[in-house]
Amino acid sequence: MTQKLLIIPLSVLLIFVLGAASCKQTPIDQEGDVLDDSPNIVFIIADDMGWDAFGNAPGINSVKANTPVLDSMAGSGITFTNFWTSPECSPTRASLLTGKYGFRTGVGSAGQVLSEDEMIIQKYISDKTDNKYSNAVIGKWHVSGGVNLTAPESLGVQYFSGIMIGMVNDYYNWTQTTNGAQQNITTYATTHFVNQSINWMEQQTKPFFLWLAFNAPHTPFHRPPLDLITDQSLSNNQSDVNANPLPYYLASIESMDKEIGRMIASMSEVQRENTVFMIIGDNGTPTQVAQAPYIGRAKSTLYQGGINCPLIVCGKNVTRKNAIENALVQAPDMFSTFADIAGIGDTSYFDGISVKPLFTNASAAKRTYNYSEFFGNSPSRNDGYTLRNNQYKYIKLQNGTEYLYKLSTDPFETINLMLEPLDTEAQQNLEALSNIKSSL
Repeated sequence: MTQKLLIIPLSVLLIFVLGAASCKQTPIDQEGDVLDDSPNIVFIIADDMGWDAFGNAPGINSVKANTPVLDSMAGSGITFTNFWTSPECSPTRASLLTGKYGFRTGVGSAGQVLSEDEMIIQKYISDKTDNKYSNAVIGKWHVSGGVNLTAPESLGVQYFSGIMIGMVNDYYNWTQTTNGAQQNITTYATTHFVNQSINWMEQQTKPFFLWLAFNAPHTPFHRPPLDLITDQSLSNNQSDVNANPLPYYLASIESMDKEIGRMIASMSEVQRENTVFMIIGDNGTPTQVAQAPYIGRAKSTLYQGGINCPLIVCGKNVTRKNAIENALVQAPDMFSTFADIAGIGDTSYFDGISVKPLFTNASAAKRTYNYSEFFGNSPSRNDGYTLRNNQYKYIKLQNGTEYLYKLSTDPFETINLMLEPLDTEAQQNLEALSNIKSSL
């Protein structure tokens, strides 16, 4: 495997070097008062970014975006290689917010609506910590439709500003919703979301939870500002249907990476040293830009290319450095992890288990299975569910088609074992996965 060279600019390196001595310092404000040193949480979602476009995942030799900031984050922390999401954005976001699988919330595909009766992580942390944390969601929401413009606040988000729907129609001309009010924005969306994040963080006087959900690199594949990308040859827009969209898609990731670096550089030293940074892809790469080994098996499918996505963690109390972690992790685990970081003491909640112990201990207990599903598309040949353990993965589609793969030796799902009589090991694993499904 050819791995991408990790190049860490000095300016970026200085941002992420959280030395042991500095971490032990007691935060003091300008008036000399001791500040609450509960960790800040900065959670970043890249929209439609799979392993074939970014990151160090075993066996994937593809064209990757230029991402020195995210690479340095990985070098300063942990890359989780077996993080499962849903095949599309809304169900992943609903699971992140609630700690529940889609069949519990009713959100199984893009555009479905999360009930306002659900407990979301922002409200959960506020309730359990007596409002110790301030919180904001900036960027893409897409779990409440496009009509109820105050849905995030009704659910417990203190400050929301972004897009309610699944995408901007134009990265340079789009509608922003802020606490129920809408206005037209002509600033490049990725840059605008970072500007808002910077402004919001500068105003915070207590621990904060920032949920920054980029629209990038989701369609449309519009070229970012030239000062944010390396390839200066890209035309203004990828409007020619015969043009290759991949360079535009990768440029969108590169521009996001650079803006993340600007945001982190804007934080005070105390804020940076007291923050846990987490970044995920919400589902796999879009079909039109998917690369091998995920061509035809990317976003909107239950194959690995649709649901096995990047997850990187670094920052406060993440003592493992440049670590590759193969533990099974899934989207509902993020709810419990956020709560655990906030000091609530809960290490599990509905379908999620906190992965915080893995921040410091590679031998910490790990979950034994991952689950994902896809439903609500009528008709759809991809609707169904899937489970995996450390070796095997089972997919059952709504139309009755079944797949069984031995991921430990066939990570890109090339041999469907269900097409031949199963050996004893495969049969035992199939039964074990079926029993897990029955118990959910």
